[in-house]
Amino acid sequence: MRKLSVIITAHDEGILLGPTIRSVEAAISAAENAGFGVERLIGLDAPTQATIDFCENEMLAAWKIHTFDFRNPFLVRNAMAEIANANWIGFVDGDDLVSENWFKKALEFFTDTDFDGSLVVVHPELNVIFGNQTGTFVKPDQSSPLFLSQTLYYDNYYDMMAVCSKELLLEYPYAPRDLKGGYGYQDWQWNIETLAAGVRHVVLKDTIIFKRRRRNSVSEQNRSHSSVVRYVAKAMAVDKVAKLGRS
Repeated sequence: MRKLSVIITAHDEGILLGPTIRSVEAAISAAENAGFGVERLIGLDAPTQATIDFCENEMLAAWKIHTFDFRNPFLVRNAMAEIANANWIGFVDGDDLVSENWFKKALEFFTDTDFDGSLVVVHPELNVIFGNQTGTFVKPDQSSPLFLSQTLYYDNYYDMMAVCSKELLLEYPYAPRDLKGGYGYQDWQWNIETLAAGVRHVVLKDTIIFKRRRRNSVSEQNRSHSSVVRYVAKAMAVDKVAKLGRS
């Protein structure tokens, strides 16, 4: 049976984990009702006491919780990918929400696709931003005429709230964030690296991630430090970038 490991990562969310868990459980139920198996995992990275206390809530009784002290959101994802026992892995940030159909549609895609599932990443169609900022972003499928690889010089099409194979995550782990060195956008970095390796990035219609923007969030920290992406010379050279993601 095809199985998904849903991995929620958290640090200082505290009670904000509550609505996230309710949202994720609704999406898990839709996937399970469609005949898929789901493993429930939480990765805590240097959690605050409020987050630790909330994780004792009975609503988390079915979740396996692992605690780390990386103080790096990308390294905790790498560690959780190694722990996961399923074919596929879906990450969710501890203060975000997902559409009820997200996991179901992702698993149906991997079950029905003609592509090599180990070389595909699926993304939700929309990012709806709420909280300290608001907005809506539409993500272009890699096959869309709106996908322009040169955009990756200055913007990131896709974030980590995606579903892909465990095999892919182990082969291409996230690089660590290094804010002091000026590097913070490791999801952006990972997208470039996987595109260069021939991985296909697919957008699933009518699926949504609701991303909460809080003060001092990872995104806010990256912007305040003027972080950049590590240069991927072979993929982003001016005479090669046009072919990135087009093979």
